[in-house]
Amino acid sequence: MRTEILRLAASVEAADGAPPLSDQSLSHLGSGAVTHLLARDGDHLAGYAQLDGRSLEIAADDVAISPLLDAATEATVGDLLVWSHGRRSRLVPVLTDRGFDRVRELHQLRRPLDDDASPLPPDPPLADDVVVRAFVSGVDDEAWLALNAAAFAEHREQGSWTIADLQARIAEPWFDAAGFLLAERGSELLGFHWTKVHADGAGEVYVLGISPEAQGLGLGNALLIRGLRLLAQRGCPHVLLYVDGDNPAALRLYERAGFVRFDLDVQWQEA
Repeated sequence: MRTEILRLAASVEAADGAPPLSDQSLSHLGSGAVTHLLARDGDHLAGYAQLDGRSLEIAADDVAISPLLDAATEATVGDLLVWSHGRRSRLVPVLTDRGFDRVRELHQLRRPLDDDASPLPPDPPLADDVVVRAFVSGVDDEAWLALNAAAFAEHREQGSWTIADLQARIAEPWFDAAGFLLAERGSELLGFHWTKVHADGAGEVYVLGISPEAQGLGLGNALLIRGLRLLAQRGCPHVLLYVDGDNPAALRLYERAGFVRFDLDVQWQEA
């Protein structure tokens, strides 16, 4: 089943220009903690949807979108929330026609890493007694989860990660502990920049988080630039990231570092 879903998602991505399923959904393809909905046309998998609470993601042929939405609505308590990934997502006209409202925007930003016209600045200095090192799997797991929960207390998707979520990412073929940077003072984790290299060579600011207790130390920019330099050293031609439209401070941080807006994911709510 996983192979069929991944094949369908790849077909949708090739046509629409963006992956229809997030990393979170991909990590839950075999999970019993979410609801899996399938639409078949004979032996062909025409659609897959994953319902996590009220939040839905869909990878589907055009004909399967509405049936999957109907099934998800029946299975949801409260208003359904649906993600469309990318401005060209085939879900956008369907959700618009069905009267869904746009309730959240997630911007994809990009910047080149191999462009002499946009060089990376020097690594910003660190606050006193702060050091940056690589994540150590099996040692830093619980401390990182606590830091992640504090840094993203207002963001359910990221802030509610469990040890199973972390271990699922560590098991991915793209995971590289050397690209998972931690800032610490003594034994206290203050911030992190987790980078990712995609199969096509593109880099990603996968997650960048700072402890509320460490705000004002300049760690966001310090970790950002160090992570970008790692990605450049790995030969990534460009780097992408996602940031909420209602987070102007993060948008300013990234735009000062040379990022520009490239694409848009939208969360829609059933009216």
